Amino acid sequence: MIRENNLESWWKRFNFQHHSPSGASRPTCLEIFEKAIARPAKMYSPPGCAMKAGTACHEYVERVLVNGDDPADAMRHAISILDEHKVQQHYPEDQTKFDIIRNGQYKSDISEQEDLVINLTLEHLLLGAREAVKGENKVEGGQWCSVEMEGLQLPYIGQMDIKTRSVVELKTQWPYVDSSGKSKRGFKINSLPAKPKADHIAQVALYWKWMRRQSENVKIFLVYANCKSYRVFSSDDSEELSEPRLNDALDRLRIVARTREAMMERSSSIKELLELVPPDFSHWMWRDKTPEFKQLAEKSWQ
Repeated sequence: MIRENNLESWWKRFNFQHHSPSGASRPTCLEIFEKAIARPAKMYSPPGCAMKAGTACHEYVERVLVNGDDPADAMRHAISILDEHKVQQHYPEDQTKFDIIRNGQYKSDISEQEDLVINLTLEHLLLGAREAVKGENKVEGGQWCSVEMEGLQLPYIGQMDIKTRSVVELKTQWPYVDSSGKSKRGFKINSLPAKPKADHIAQVALYWKWMRRQSENVKIFLVYANCKSYRVFSSDDSEELSEPRLNDALDRLRIVARTREAMMERSSSIKELLELVPPDFSHWMWRDKTPEFKQLAEKSWQ
C-alpha cells in the first residue's frame, strides 16, 4: 500500500482518476495515451457512427421504459441523435456505415416487415429490454456505480443502462460493409452472439457487485439487438452469467487495473511511463482515430 500523498501525486500526474469497464477492454497503450497525454492536450478523436447509433438506441429505450414517452416520439428523437453525427472524413468507411445504418433496408425476423436498419434495431432493442424488465414496478436509467476492489488504489466507475432489481445491459450490433461486392444490399449482418461476450460479462459483473451491497439476489439481463432480431441472456439460464463466472470476470478486471496502477506508481514522468507500455498501433481500436491523434501518439513513443 502506497502513502496517500504518493497516491495523489501519481493519479494527478497521469490524469487517471478511476478505472472504467470500457477502458479495461482497451489496449493499455491507448488507455494510458488518451488519459495521460491526449486529454490534457485537449486532443480528442470523435466516435464513429456506430457508437452514435448505439447512444441513440440506448436513449430511445430509456425514454420509453423509464420516462414513459410515446415510442414514436422517442424514435424520432433517436433518429435526430443519429443525424447529428459528423461523418469522419479521415475514415471513409464511416460515411458508408452511416448510410447503411441510416438508410439501409432490411427485413426483420421478428415482425417480418422491411424497414430501415436503424428503425428495426431500435424496435428490437426495445423488445429485448421489455422482456428483461417484465414484472418490475420500478425501472431506472443512467445509474452510476463506483466499485472498489482489493489491492486497487482507484475505483472502477461505470454507468448502468437500466436498473430494476436486476442489472439490465443493452448492446447493439450494426451491419458491416461488404467489401466483396457480392451482397445486393452492400452490407452484411453479424449473427447475434450465441453466448454473452467476455467484455460485456466484465461490465455487468461490476454492476452486479455494486448492487449486491443492497441485495444478495441480483439478476442480470444482457440484451443484444440488431436489425434482424434480438437475444436476451439471463443469469437464470446462462452459465456465463453465473456467480463464479462473474467473480472470475471481476478478478480479471482487478488484474488489468492493478497492472496499470503499478506502472504509474513506478513512473515519475510520462516518459518513464511510456517506457513500460509498448505501443500497438495495429490494434483495431486505433483504426478510426484521427491523423492528429495518431501522430501525437506516435510522437509520444519516439
